[in-house]
Amino acid sequence: MATKPLHRYTVAEAGNLKVYEEYKSQEINCAADDTYVESTDWATNPAKSITIIPFTGDAAGVITFNLKVKGSYGDDIVVLFDDFPITIDNLLVERLRMKTADSGTDEIFKILSFH
Repeated sequence: MATKPLHRYTVAEAGNLKVYEEYKSQEINCAADDTYVESTDWATNPAKSITIIPFTGDAAGVITFNLKVKGSYGDDIVVLFDDFPITIDNLLVERLRMKTADSGTDEIFKILSFH
């Protein structure tokens, strides 16, 4: 009887189980100067799921981020620092960019992307 390796799935199993081939982690420091900071470019292998985790920052900080899908950035998504962590899935995201309008402190986030 043939056995299947533990790390490989059929197409149907992968779709049903939301199996990802790889993941990446990155830290983004949103400086308090209201300019965008971009994540790693995932255009050659778009992220199927992204989790944005707050590391340090002001609880009242306002964070703006955009998702790059199919070569262009979408509309601004504005959330409070307290609304994190956020998971985004069911999109093929090529890049993420973030900024903060908080003039007091920098906000630092961990980005975990599944490809």
